[in-house]
Amino acid sequence: MAAVELHKLNGDTSWLIRLPLKQQLESRSFYNIVLDPWLHPTPQVDGLPLFSRQTRVEPAAFGSLAQLDRWLRSLPSDEALDAVLFSHPFTDHLHPETVRDEESLAVLRAVTAIFTTDDSLSALRALGIKGIPAGTIVDMTSTAYRQDGGDTNVLPAGIEIEHLPARDWAASPAWHKLHSGILISCANATTPTQILYSPHGVTPRSIQARMQSPSPGKMARILIHSFDRQTLPLIGTVACGFPSVLDLIPTFRPDAVLATHDERKQAEGIVGHLIKRTPISLDQAASRLRQQHPHIPCVLKQLAPGECFIVS
Repeated sequence: MAAVELHKLNGDTSWLIRLPLKQQLESRSFYNIVLDPWLHPTPQVDGLPLFSRQTRVEPAAFGSLAQLDRWLRSLPSDEALDAVLFSHPFTDHLHPETVRDEESLAVLRAVTAIFTTDDSLSALRALGIKGIPAGTIVDMTSTAYRQDGGDTNVLPAGIEIEHLPARDWAASPAWHKLHSGILISCANATTPTQILYSPHGVTPRSIQARMQSPSPGKMARILIHSFDRQTLPLIGTVACGFPSVLDLIPTFRPDAVLATHDERKQAEGIVGHLIKRTPISLDQAASRLRQQHPHIPCVLKQLAPGECFIVS
């Protein structure tokens, strides 16, 4: 049996998650899903450039979905990109130029599933992309999908993906749009693994009782979360940062926390001028972790584009 692999694809919040498959059922070794791909070097714009425009500083590990798919196909185990997940509708999560070049469009049309929320599905449809089979689009926030428990016929055996809606929405006007999470579970790995992906941060109330500590049996838990705290006037908290990680640790009990969505991008427009960032270094985060949770073992990582964390 293989281990779950988490590959950082850019300096922001694009990830390749490689989930082992049941070997007796599959000829391939992994189910490959990319989260929030922003691979093309062009900036992301929300609304108009005058409002918000950001340019990545660090080059992505791959320049397009097509390049990523070619790398997977070059592996000895004959892999391919199986699924894409868009956690939020904003263009740093659903980047138009990354999904609209001709080669990447072919990859997007060939994947077995495109996971969305109701918001990101609307943003995807607004791009006017033709030729995506309707049956491959899976709205994780739909009633039918939630009733199915995150285990749908588009997913291989032993793999589940769920959307955890934002709670405490009164904390700020945009809270429900920003502070949800994605729970990815894989029972096929050497160590069964749960990954909680929440680039803007999520509160313990969003974590359902069945996934709270302690872990059932031997299970690894990975939290992918921002370390830097970012706020905007009137909007409030945009990224909860490491204080939220400290709040989640007693509930989720992650074995490792991987930093995401913290790149110091070139920011322009009104948002770029108004946003306030409270950065936290890896050393500072480790110190605060020891002070607040001295008896809970947890590894903290800040990966560079192209680096990989293997769940052992």
